[in-house]
Amino acid sequence: MSPTRKQALTAVSGAAALASIGVLRFPASAAEFDFKLGNDQTETHPMTVESVAAAKRVLEATGGRLDIRVFPASALGGDPQMLAQARSGALELLQIGNNVAANVVPVAALESIPFAFASYKQLMGAADGALGAHIGAALGKVGLRAFARTFYGGAFQIETRSAAVETPEDLKGVKIRVPPGPIDVATFKAFGASPAVLSLVDVYSSLQTHLVDAIEVPLPTIENFKFYEQIKFCALTRHANLIYVMVANPDAWAKLPKTLQEIVDREFAVAAQRASAAMLASEESIESSLRARGIVFNRPAPEPFRRAIREAGLYPKWRDAYGAEGWGLLEKAVGKLL
Repeated sequence: MSPTRKQALTAVSGAAALASIGVLRFPASAAEFDFKLGNDQTETHPMTVESVAAAKRVLEATGGRLDIRVFPASALGGDPQMLAQARSGALELLQIGNNVAANVVPVAALESIPFAFASYKQLMGAADGALGAHIGAALGKVGLRAFARTFYGGAFQIETRSAAVETPEDLKGVKIRVPPGPIDVATFKAFGASPAVLSLVDVYSSLQTHLVDAIEVPLPTIENFKFYEQIKFCALTRHANLIYVMVANPDAWAKLPKTLQEIVDREFAVAAQRASAAMLASEESIESSLRARGIVFNRPAPEPFRRAIREAGLYPKWRDAYGAEGWGLLEKAVGKLL
């Protein structure tokens, strides 16, 4: 990406973020409680769309007493900044990826253990069940009140420039971009790849300049960031998943009367259910769109990848790192991994 292109994209992104605030903010009112809700997704992402709708229902159901303004696209800062704001009370509500939350609550990473979940249904059953409750309790200990229902953020696939990936051997020596987090780095090292930790904003230029020749992102991210211009093959591995957990600053939450708390819980539970279903549907439709753009898809068998992870001793390492209780809840949902 040339400096001119990058500057242009930055300008457009900034303008879009400012526009989002204007579009998604309700008209000024004499609300008794005024909350901000931040996330890092676009204004058209199902989570944002359904959250805006939920905020409107909350405003109506509370008779205008609680006004929740939605700030998407990291308009309030990057994930680490918003996470710090939510813990300090500068931000009342936040939707944060489990991979980012794992920086303060390591057990949140259990929802992204590679090749653990066999299906969307199995994943969401765990995220909205006992495993999610365990993670929510851990978040409570660091000053964040977790909501019971979570938002599906997508399944990670492996995308490459020059050759399809059918087995772990196809990744040997491949320079692949991974998001921050020890799980991603360790996983692709087990496959023999050369993982490089890069921010999402730097991925396009890194592909363009061959700093990396492969990435691992959900299908909607390929579409949203136009990575289809730089990659040719997509292995539908569904090797890891992203879950957005919604949290509240506990002091701000405690100021709400119980009746208002119940309304917020109810409406955002509806939002989570609808957004997750829409996200799953969008993955399917985007696959068709990317095929039309020339992306070549394949579906590798998962067992060789699981075997490489086992042989690298990663599952026992992660069990010890995240605790026997959390690991036990994970295996209760997915079956034995060791």
